[in-house]
Parts: sequence; structure tokens; C-alpha cells
Amino acid sequence: MRAYLEGMTADMAPGMISIVDADPELAELLGDEALGRARHETLTRVQRLDPGEWDVSGSLEPEVYHRGFLLVEGLTSREVDVLGRRAVELIGPGDVLRPWTWDDEGSHVHAEVGWRVLESTKLAVLDHALIARLDPWPQLGVELVSRGTRRAHHLAVALAIAHHSRVEERLQLTLWHLAERWGRVGRDGIVVPLPLGHQRLADIVGAHRPSVTKALGALAEDGKLSRRDGGDWVLHGEPPEKMRGHRLAVALS
Repeated sequence: MRAYLEGMTADMAPGMISIVDADPELAELLGDEALGRARHETLTRVQRLDPGEWDVSGSLEPEVYHRGFLLVEGLTSREVDVLGRRAVELIGPGDVLRPWTWDDEGSHVHAEVGWRVLESTKLAVLDHALIARLDPWPQLGVELVSRGTRRAHHLAVALAIAHHSRVEERLQLTLWHLAERWGRVGRDGIVVPLPLGHQRLADIVGAHRPSVTKALGALAEDGKLSRRDGGDWVLHGEPPEKMRGHRLAVALS
């Protein structure tokens, strides 16, 4: 099987993908010569998901040492419900996840965990064979592991934002935080091209939907944001003072 894959490119192999071709940040860790070889060695299987609820048990690979997935295209969310209050984490390209894993040991708080595919999604399978083939390029393995740390950082920022008392402030900070990763500069402001309706924003910032709708209206009246016909949010003006040190704010200054 390995010899067969070495004679193919990622485009030629049906149902396969090279993670260094799919993830530019991984490719940047390699020189030109190493990248050419790594394209073959990092070929792996692909799982595709359609929008809707995701039964993650059906995505578990039969291999005992299935390490997880690298999300290479699309958008999903993890929804954690505790006593009727929900927290939502958005997961997009470059993130590493093991969706079937939830550690209940040592916790006295019961949490219901669900997954939803928000946009058509493509997952690269991180199995034992792939990890073993990464041995010549340890920087790739280190980077994949660090993706978990990055998710933890984003969650920590989201948690800190949720502690602000005013819903308007939580919404504005949250949208600028999401823009740091997903935003793009448009003619009228920073566009956040994510499917974020009022209820999903309410789940993300820890507020009730009516409060979020009212706060969004107030922010729009103040000229701090608007919404396009397609549903994208647009942020206007400068980032809030509390976001001055963030990467997007630095890029815009």
C-alpha cells in the first residue's frame, strides 16, 4: 500500500489527502526538498461530513490507534450543555480534534456533549500509520500537538470574555476574537464569514437570545457592526481597547 501511494499525488488518490498540501502552515515548516517527499508520506484517508447533527460514534476509525482528525475544510461546533445552559466552541481548518473522547472521571457535573456540522467539512484521519511516517519531520508532529494548545488558548479567551457583565461588550469582544482567526478585510469593515445567528451567538457568549438580539441592535445603532444579506457580520471601526494586543488589531494598526 505504501509503495502504491508513493507513486501518486494527493489529487490522484481517491479518498486521500496530503496534510501538508491541505494545511499551508504545515507546509511552511518544511524546505522545498522535504516538502516534495512529505507530500507522499503524509497521504491519509479523508472523511467528509454534511451539514447537520454529527453522530461522532460513526466517525471512529476501526484502528485501535486512531489519534483523531485534522480538520482541513469546513466548520463544526462542539456544544456542551450543563443543566440547560449551553457553551459552543467553533472548530475550523487547522484544528485537531478527537470528537468521541470526553473524560467524565473526577467530575461531579454531568455534561451533555453534542457536535454539529455547520458547513460541509473534510477531515484528514490521523492514524498510527500516518504518525509513524512523520518521523523524519518531527516538527510536523510537534505542530499537530500544539494545535490542541491553540484550541485551549481560544477557549480561555472566550471564557474571559464571558465574564464581562454587559452583553453588548461580550458580543463585540467575541466577534472581534472570531475575526482574529476567520475575519477578512472588506470595503466596509472586517467581515466575519461564519454562520452566526442570534441563538448561536447567545450560546457562545452565555446569554439569552432576547438579550443578544437587543444588544446587537444597540451595537448596530452605534455603528459598531452590521449584517450583510447573506448573514455575515461586519465589524466597523477600531477593535475594542481590550483587544489591542491581539494579532488582528496589530495587523490593522
